[in-house]
Amino acid sequence: MSDITRDIHLFISMAKIEAALAADRALLQRLPQEIAAIDKAIADIDAVEKKAHDDLEEMKKKRRDVEKKLREHEDHLKKSRGQQSLVKTNEEYTAMLKEISNLEIAVSDEEETLLILMDGIETSERDTAAKAAVFKTQRESKLAEKERLEGEMTRVQAESQKLAAQKPKILSEISPTYQKRYERLVPHRDIVVTRAEGDHCGGCRQQIPAQLAVEVRNNDKFIMKAFCLFMNMDKMVGKDFEKGLASMKSVAESAAKG
Repeated sequence: MSDITRDIHLFISMAKIEAALAADRALLQRLPQEIAAIDKAIADIDAVEKKAHDDLEEMKKKRRDVEKKLREHEDHLKKSRGQQSLVKTNEEYTAMLKEISNLEIAVSDEEETLLILMDGIETSERDTAAKAAVFKTQRESKLAEKERLEGEMTRVQAESQKLAAQKPKILSEISPTYQKRYERLVPHRDIVVTRAEGDHCGGCRQQIPAQLAVEVRNNDKFIMKAFCLFMNMDKMVGKDFEKGLASMKSVAESAAKG
């Protein structure tokens, strides 16, 4: 197997690793955002549930306050009625009657308010219990999704470390000239080795000049430019990229056994 064929095979391996690493980087940027969105959704569920609970507790507090006032007014009313026989003047009797009337009105209003509050509390308790089951299901679903995403992050991080560890070994087997070229490109590219897509570089997305495209097609070696490294893959592996790559791999493995 010629050196150029061997280098091409190694660069293709690098291209696959770099593509996988780029995909992993994109995932590792996206996954934390998705996890943060889930955390917010859980916080929103908790907030809605807490508000429902707080509203119910506020209604119960109002009920206790009304019940307290009602007892006080009922006691006062009972006491006032019991003192009617002790009144000595007409003015005192008229004032007593007015006080009793006002207390009766207050007691009636408070009894009505208490009934409304009791109905409201009963309805709120029923709704809160029903919603609690819904909130629980929603929360469990979000937590399960968060756990899945966190597991995916762990998997991707481990995969990235494994892929990154493979690159130095492959690079060390590439011809020194192309090693240096590769190392020069690394600071400028997330993906150094890639395929041309139409008339554009798959890495930098810039259009490949027509003259350079002709030069690449007419050569069976690497063409080095300022920030790119080109090779006519059709000449190296044939028109059918996957079949040609499998054939080249077979050649490489045979040479290694020999």
